Amino acid sequence: LTFCVGLAHHICNLLIETVALYLEADDKSSTKTANALLLSLLDILHCMLMYTANVVRQTLQAQKSGTGGDTQAAEDLLLINKPLTDLISLLIQLLPSEDTEIFVSASQCLSLLAQLYGGNSQESMSPENMDSFAEVLKSKKDARQLKLLLRIVKRLVS
Repeated sequence: LTFCVGLAHHICNLLIETVALYLEADDKSSTKTANALLLSLLDILHCMLMYTANVVRQTLQAQKSGTGGDTQAAEDLLLINKPLTDLISLLIQLLPSEDTEIFVSASQCLSLLAQLYGGNSQESMSPENMDSFAEVLKSKKDARQLKLLLRIVKRLVS
């Protein structure tokens, strides 16, 4: 678990810097590079969040069935990965991206963060973020994507 402590902070810092590069990229080659790096970092973030969600889910299922479950490990993992909630606003800003892969990756990570931590972050409902949600909700036609986005908003609000 000690390894995870440093990893969460490192991933946060790398994603913050990479999103800035991605949003500021003006020529094709720098956009392509920032895009590739961003997708790799989002993939790592998604794996970290999936792992955490699976540990929490297994613990909750073990508790329900009466077989116990290591609640301390699940709680520690949630606490260690809490700094990742700082990325919620950043991920929301990526949703209107014209790149479908970035939208999908960002929305999946955002969904997991909302499931794990709910609306702990007040800034996630800032006017700027609401504008991003509004923009992406107007532009998406796929029912599954729209449902996912609405579920994310619901979890962030509650």
